[in-house]
Amino acid sequence: MSRFIDLQRHARGRVEVILDRPDKLNALSLALLGNLTEVLNSLARDGELRCVVLSGAGRAFSAGADLVDLRRLDRSSAERFIRCLHAACLAVRDCPVPVIARIDGPCLGGALELAASCDMRAASGRSIFAMPEVRLGIPSVIEAALLPRLMGWGRAAELLFTGRTLTASEALAAGLVEAVAEDPVDIVETWAGDILDAGPRAIRAQKNLMRAWERTHVDDAIEAGVEAFCSSWESDEAPRRIARAGAGRAATGRSA
Repeated sequence: MSRFIDLQRHARGRVEVILDRPDKLNALSLALLGNLTEVLNSLARDGELRCVVLSGAGRAFSAGADLVDLRRLDRSSAERFIRCLHAACLAVRDCPVPVIARIDGPCLGGALELAASCDMRAASGRSIFAMPEVRLGIPSVIEAALLPRLMGWGRAAELLFTGRTLTASEALAAGLVEAVAEDPVDIVETWAGDILDAGPRAIRAQKNLMRAWERTHVDDAIEAGVEAFCSSWESDEAPRRIARAGAGRAATGRSA
């Protein structure tokens, strides 16, 4: 376990990564971001990894960038800080398996960029979301570029230009999160269970494809998908699971 990250391993390759600085609402200091990047990059090398859940300890997912660190920045150190935040977000995006954000409480600024970098997001009813950087005299940058893809350009513009705070229900309606519940644990457990029940090679291939879709023309993405589909037959995973599914349909009298 790193100083500011609580790593909990569960059965079947599921891992929970917890931002563990609750006394500071899990504010994203340089030290925490460095710890998070190291942990995620280490997990990415684990061939048994199947699913990651990212959450925060205490009353917040994270209140965003640590204001103590921000107050110390100058022109040169500002680049170090923002690249450190980007490295953590990129480690989430480049994780070879799905990363689920379980959000409870504030999810602000850089923390929202971290959540946007995850593949799926479930929030508690008391969660709030904002990108308040313009109110601090700086633009929202790096993985804020993912927000228009999640919310659409108009809603992302409203969030980024105004710095206004969204409730959990507003975030759900805007497409910023996929699910809201009083306690999102059950939702996350259902998603994680479905991922663990799927073929591990197929899940990794799907994650890789979705990352490729972000940066390729749709026609190129389709061709990449053709190659990935054909590659599914390079192991016995797909044939074995297809045969099992066919046997189940035959037993119940269902057609494909």
